[in-house]
Amino acid sequence: MSTIDLQRASTGRQLSVPDAVVTVLSSGEQTGDAYELMLVEAPCSSPPPLHSEPWPKTYHLLRGRILVLLDGEGCELAAGDTLTIAAGTMNSFSVLTDDAAFLLVCSGTGMSGFFTDLDALGEEHLPEDALMSRFGQIATRYGIRFAEEVSP
Repeated sequence: MSTIDLQRASTGRQLSVPDAVVTVLSSGEQTGDAYELMLVEAPCSSPPPLHSEPWPKTYHLLRGRILVLLDGEGCELAAGDTLTIAAGTMNSFSVLTDDAAFLLVCSGTGMSGFFTDLDALGEEHLPEDALMSRFGQIATRYGIRFAEEVSP
């Protein structure tokens, strides 16, 4: 690992996921796998399913407003707000404005790995049932669990 790594504007790796465009600004490769920093730009659309990750993550909202669901409770964020979520917490977010942009900081390398695999999945042009199966396999690979999986 080099002692510095300058990322110029608009040069990060862009990944398209179902609910956003994610730009990896600082990868695990650049931080000795300690953490990752991503820019998430999301339109107002259906929220991702309620899920948990095995790593903590922090949102720092740059533009717009989002509602983050945490174990059934809502927490609204506006520009400048920061929210940290513990590993294993069921969560999701909804964009409340036309669009929103936020920084996402996650420990380890799982989040960008998950986003990278989702981006590649979009290139496969699979039928809906096969797509959902592959999505589940990818989530399992990274230890991501969905609320439906843990319901009694």
